[in-house]
Amino acid sequence: MAATIKDIAAAAGVSRGTVDRVLHGRGDVSAAVRDRVLRLAEELNYRPNRAALGLAALKKPVRIGLLLPSEGNPFFDEVIRGARAAEESLSDFGAAVFLQSVRGYSTAEHLRAFASLEEQGAGGICAATVDVPEIRQAIGALSARGVPVIALNSELSPCGCLSYVGCDYRQTGRIAAGLLLLLGLQMPRLLIVTGSRHVRGHNERVAGFLERLREAGTPFETAAQVECEDDDAAARRLTLEALRENPGVSCVYVAGAGVGGVGQAVREAGLLGKIPILAFDDIPATRSLVRSGAVPATVCQQPFEQGYRAVKLMFQYLANQASPPARWIARPVIKIRENIDEKDGEA
Repeated sequence: MAATIKDIAAAAGVSRGTVDRVLHGRGDVSAAVRDRVLRLAEELNYRPNRAALGLAALKKPVRIGLLLPSEGNPFFDEVIRGARAAEESLSDFGAAVFLQSVRGYSTAEHLRAFASLEEQGAGGICAATVDVPEIRQAIGALSARGVPVIALNSELSPCGCLSYVGCDYRQTGRIAAGLLLLLGLQMPRLLIVTGSRHVRGHNERVAGFLERLREAGTPFETAAQVECEDDDAAARRLTLEALRENPGVSCVYVAGAGVGGVGQAVREAGLLGKIPILAFDDIPATRSLVRSGAVPATVCQQPFEQGYRAVKLMFQYLANQASPPARWIARPVIKIRENIDEKDGEA
């Protein structure tokens, strides 16, 4: 069993206070006493109490708020799991993560979630939120009150965020376009299904996708673009309507969530397996569509790693004043039928 400071003090014939000063490099202790204490600490297998050290270093426990539009959106399950893993790794230091989950992208709901997290005593907030003036103003006000915010999963326009942790949405959109080019469709007629025009990441994915097609000189047509608020039921309804109103659609590009609803609509329209669905992320609905061949490939973004890194960076800032990088970008991972069931590496 590891020794305690009391054991070392008894063996060295000095007070516990003297042992504490030696072990922590504080105060005036003679060289002979210091050497004796350090030798005994090693011989007796002394190990510092990690929890005590952590709590002593902090004036108060570090409380980190997590705001996610995770209700009805299975993508965020892995983000939450990553955040909880980070919380567990920091539990000895008094860190606690508490989640405020919302459905969709209502500005009012997100503002209420920010206010609730602050009321619960969040020292910092990691938030996947909408890029609108009201939210940016709220984040600026939080920062001014000493509550820093890390933009998680979707980047925001400049508003005083401490950092951004997520993927490069424009680049992943370009990758999706590259996959479409590999399919060799002639003059594709596109139906674009996005989550919300207020989510910067979704806009960047669409922009990157179209940008790459134009660069390639590929003639294409956007037959329709709809917003499903990352909701499967809405995605099904809007996709079915768009397919009926725009005959000849030859590819569906899903820039956000809702791929399960899109797949159902394409099936109901009698087009499943006849036109490709381009999608993102590794969730049950996408895996099923990849296995069936309806989705030829999905571009994933390490959601576990995002949740883990965001919490770790926020803790390090609050506890140690360690400034995070301006952007921490997740590595894109392309999955096809042959590797769709493989697990990504975790932090």
